[in-house]
Amino acid sequence: MTDAKIEKNKKISTIISETTYISETDTFILLTLMENSKVTNAELAKILDFKDGNSVAYHIRNMQKEDIIDKYTIIPNWKKIGLSTEFIILAEAETEEQLLQIEKRHVMEAELYASEIGDIVVTPTISGCVVLQNVYHCFGDKNMAIIVGRATSDQDAAVYCKNYLVKKYPQIKINMLLNKYKTINDFFIDTKVIEKM
Repeated sequence: MTDAKIEKNKKISTIISETTYISETDTFILLTLMENSKVTNAELAKILDFKDGNSVAYHIRNMQKEDIIDKYTIIPNWKKIGLSTEFIILAEAETEEQLLQIEKRHVMEAELYASEIGDIVVTPTISGCVVLQNVYHCFGDKNMAIIVGRATSDQDAAVYCKNYLVKKYPQIKINMLLNKYKTINDFFIDTKVIEKM
């Protein structure tokens, strides 16, 4: 980790800790782990001027106990796996009741799917598949569900949107967006994308 990156993370940690319930040290550790989960406790201790890695381990254990660190995970390279298309579908309902009915039906179907197949929702298409990443139900100026997922191709995403969702929920308006690049990805600015632009 470069000195410049350490200083940037310390500045961000200061800003976040001033307006939230997490200390500056914990915020710095959290940001560093989010950016590079392979950094060792000893490396973090050296950056933070701690005596040894045990102090860092203590902070991490406390964040786990307080549910600040929810779980550890990996971020796969979806393109290399074969799910190259990231899509966002906006399903807009006319009334809040319509959206609640869709949400209720979706929750029941998700529960059934999880009991029969598993916890990752995969929908086969003619030439590939679609994997759902997130489904949000949003209430505000417009009542909508936002579906985020990955597909083996743009065509598979379109087939899922038009053939699966439109047939399933004919009373809602559906728009599909294909995500081609992200300038901010999982909280961090993607400088490679900015350089390309």
